[in-house]
Amino acid sequence: MSLSDFSLEGKVAIVVGARRGMGRAFALGFAEAGADVVVSDLKDGDGHLHKTGEQIKDMGRRSLVVQADMSKKSDVDNLVQETMDEFGTVDILANVAVMYHGSSLLDLDEEGWDLLTDVNLKGYWLTCKAVAPIMQRNKKGSIINMTSRGGLKAHGEKHMGNYCVTKSGIAMMTRQLSRLLGPDNIRVNAIAPSLVRPDPPRVFDHSTPDNLEDPEVAYAWLQGPAGIPLGRMAEPEEMSNAAVFLASDAASYVSGAILCVDGGDLA
Repeated sequence: MSLSDFSLEGKVAIVVGARRGMGRAFALGFAEAGADVVVSDLKDGDGHLHKTGEQIKDMGRRSLVVQADMSKKSDVDNLVQETMDEFGTVDILANVAVMYHGSSLLDLDEEGWDLLTDVNLKGYWLTCKAVAPIMQRNKKGSIINMTSRGGLKAHGEKHMGNYCVTKSGIAMMTRQLSRLLGPDNIRVNAIAPSLVRPDPPRVFDHSTPDNLEDPEVAYAWLQGPAGIPLGRMAEPEEMSNAAVFLASDAASYVSGAILCVDGGDLA
């Protein structure tokens, strides 16, 4: 093994959902590893998406900012076309965008169902479908999707039902695509986190204490209902570290995997 196997030098990455949190961490992690990065999100009213792009440039990498609704084929096609116009290729796709809706499966209305599935499932399918022909021509590529522990295990909070259904769909779509694209040397994997520190901070659900930022409160809660053996939330950068590995040659024989980066939550 060589540390150079973890390098993304000369690669072009697209990160969807890069405005804040894990998506932003993915984009900066890819850039630090040597990649040029296209950052995309639905909106950028607070300017954070453009700030991420500027940070990437400050690291000596090229960056492109594209606002896009990943649930709309026309937006996804435009995102990929702008990437091709600017960089000429796509080596890495990271789908990190996510949508929540606070209703149980039995209380959820059709509009709420469509909202989550459009972003959490359809959007991932559209982006994978859009970059696949490019990677097939290149006979190489890495696709990384964000699923969740909720996609692998039923969630104790009833209002997370539709979220879990979509995340489970992402996990299986990842595996199916790894079968379809493997012969073209395209690796497709997913990362399944448990609780990740949100940006901006927020209350996760009705059972989450308002003062979760207090270390003692957080430790007690995470050791209780969440049951995370490491006793803390993950930092976004810890997800980014896993993504850099999966995107790099260090993971050259890893495909169809659901990498649990969950502090032992599913153990």
